[in-house]
Amino acid sequence: MKTLLIILLLLAIGAGVIVVLIKKGKIKDEDNDYIPDVVEDKVEDVKDTVKEVKRRVKRVKEELGDVADAARNLTNQTGDVVDAVKGKPRKGRKPKSKK
Repeated sequence: MKTLLIILLLLAIGAGVIVVLIKKGKIKDEDNDYIPDVVEDKVEDVKDTVKEVKRRVKRVKEELGDVADAARNLTNQTGDVVDAVKGKPRKGRKPKSKK
């Protein structure tokens, strides 16, 4: 219980110091919401960064899906190579006739 009171006391003192510094003009707060402008700017930067990271994650997921599809196709094609070595006829698309 004493620990909780000490933590609350320290938070109250910190908030009081910030309010006094804002009132004296040492910390800028142009919209008078008692949140320093520096903190508001950093929060906006973090939000922008999160949006960019989410966009990149989405693109990476798409590319990984493409790679997985290509890998599946590759495993299907390896059997054809083995058959070609054995001399069996081609299973895939017929080659285009030359004119």
